[in-house]
Amino acid sequence: MELLTVKEILDRTVKHFQKYEITSARLDAEILLSEVLDMERINLYVNFDKPLTKAEVDKYRQFVIARSKGTPVAYILGKQEFMSLDFKVNDATLIPRPETEHLVEIVLDKIKDTDLDRIKVVDIGTGSGAIIVSLIKLAQKEIEAIAIDISADALEVAKENADNHELLDRIDFRLGSLLEPVGEQVDIIVSNPPYIPTADIDDLQREVKNEPITALDGGKDGLDFYREIIKQSVNRLNIGGFIAFEVGVNQAEDIATLLKGNSFDNIEVIKDYAGIERVVLAKKK
Repeated sequence: MELLTVKEILDRTVKHFQKYEITSARLDAEILLSEVLDMERINLYVNFDKPLTKAEVDKYRQFVIARSKGTPVAYILGKQEFMSLDFKVNDATLIPRPETEHLVEIVLDKIKDTDLDRIKVVDIGTGSGAIIVSLIKLAQKEIEAIAIDISADALEVAKENADNHELLDRIDFRLGSLLEPVGEQVDIIVSNPPYIPTADIDDLQREVKNEPITALDGGKDGLDFYREIIKQSVNRLNIGGFIAFEVGVNQAEDIATLLKGNSFDNIEVIKDYAGIERVVLAKKK
């Protein structure tokens, strides 16, 4: 039986993915093959002539089939890097994205500037736990953390990620909707809530539609969760505390207006590296 080399199987896979209109065909083919061969992507290029074993080809074929059906690479591999940390993901959680790293970086800057030695932070819609775990790992102050999700399955993934980063005893995981499980006062509320308008869901990329709809659908105008979180936060956030949101394209101004009408000031709108207004921050009056 002919054994395919790294270069041959990559070239075939790229053509196959292009046939299925996968825009990141080359990148996805390389990432999946790197996982099968347990090597860095860069090392594929110095191993182009390496033949694959039958077991490696069979495993890779299963990955390729799944990707061709629209399954995101992160779900196929069961993991995603975020803030240079590894996180388990599955179809119960949203896949952490680079734009959300911008939210974490902004919140870390605010934590650094605060006078408090111990800060109580709530992460609403924690999903994989990527935001709250990253904040605890990277902040230079002590964080008392609460992570909330309406999905019990998502919370199990978040707990596993916290455990993998040796933070399980540092996070209070609570099942429930938005701030309903929080009875105490907190210093920071951070959230990347669902913000895609319902009418736009059908136009999403095929792989995005494989992610949990409850983590995507933000209602008619995409702002339903912002309205409710802002309303609930008024009685939960300490005076001088702040709220930080990731927001969708062209939503920042509307969310800033919502905050102004609900006991918030010092509102900041921060652009991501692509020049898109991506983070909205506000302080409780």
